Amino acid sequence: MKFVSFLRLLVVVWLFFSPDGAVSQDVVTVYGVIFDTVTGNGLPFAQISLQNSTIGTATNEEGRFKLDIPTLFARDTLQVAYLGYETLKFPIPEVTANQVRLPLTPRTLQLAEVEIIAMSAEEVIRRVVANISENYGNDSLILTAFVRSQKFAGGRLAEFTEAIIEDLKTGYGQYPRKEEKERSRQSNIPLLLKGRVISDTNLVNSIGDLGKSAGCLGCNFIHDFVEFYHNTVLDEKLFQYYKFKIEELVKPEGGKIYHIWFDQKKGVKETLWKGELFINAADFALLKITQKPSFEAFDQFEKDKFRRPYTILNTTGWYQEMPIMEWTTTYSSRNGKYYLNTIRVENWLTFIHPVRQQRVKFAHKNEVVVTEATRDREKIKNFKGDKSIGVNQRWDQIVGKADEQFWTGYNYLPIEEKLEENLKKMISR
Repeated sequence: MKFVSFLRLLVVVWLFFSPDGAVSQDVVTVYGVIFDTVTGNGLPFAQISLQNSTIGTATNEEGRFKLDIPTLFARDTLQVAYLGYETLKFPIPEVTANQVRLPLTPRTLQLAEVEIIAMSAEEVIRRVVANISENYGNDSLILTAFVRSQKFAGGRLAEFTEAIIEDLKTGYGQYPRKEEKERSRQSNIPLLLKGRVISDTNLVNSIGDLGKSAGCLGCNFIHDFVEFYHNTVLDEKLFQYYKFKIEELVKPEGGKIYHIWFDQKKGVKETLWKGELFINAADFALLKITQKPSFEAFDQFEKDKFRRPYTILNTTGWYQEMPIMEWTTTYSSRNGKYYLNTIRVENWLTFIHPVRQQRVKFAHKNEVVVTEATRDREKIKNFKGDKSIGVNQRWDQIVGKADEQFWTGYNYLPIEEKLEENLKKMISR
């Protein structure tokens, strides 16, 4: 496997995150940290967007961000939003210092005075689906997204990838369950704009096909629950398998949010999910969904796992224990419409070999941050994406030659200290 020089890439990474890095004259750069005024801690994945544009981003796990704004919007207003905090707006000319610290004040979402909620959780979710077209738009659109993927083997970083991807979606709206497969085939057509990767050859090989393959690039967007609502907790046909709990919350700035918990019912012979939904009560727009495997599914998973043997390191007879996963998807309002904002995927997989008494652990973390969206018909008409890119290919095969100048001026998620430490460890091995 051909790899980029680790040391050289680390230098590139450092320069790429340096405030002194080159920036195009056609943009205004805003970078800094969003933090909690009480604890002083950075707020991870806070939503940042321009008031009169679809341009936006999110903070990283340390609350840091960097956003390049076209000069056309240089006098626009930056909006920072985070559930449970006051939404703040800043004129862009006031936040273009070398390092800005933007404070968010926590505000407890109060329970509504009326404890009896007029609608059930199921009815609220039905209205979410019924209002998909109006809230998210049923015409095609192209999302531009920053994607970061990290693969681990045995607790050690095996591969670190960053990419800028354009993704063509066929739009949002209701459709019959039988059309979901065809919709999946037609939507989320990716175009890789730029990418870079560093890998530990031996660790990547130890993960097998999962490690070697970049995977379907469009699959980075399949956790868009509003687009693919069938076979999820949003699917009315699955309501019978779930138990729901709902509360009505009052937002500090006015209006209400429906907060719904869901979990698999006891005794249901399926492997389903538990999690939370946050829904804007005024228009029934889904704002956030988090889900993980339900503990109620454990017994069923244990019964089924021996039907799915795996081959790892050319050895058959491996079986997967119940995975530990957490998926979080958020949506933000940008210029009058709701758009996919972030997707966070964390999967921890453990495989056992009963005969050899061996155990191997793999992990995959994926972050998607949508930085821009467009419904420009001419751009959509001329879009040249390709569903096959990344399938049965390694990242180093598809990213091409590193473009240092591009990465220096195009970062949206600054590097974390922990990641830098991991990169140094990879280089030293």
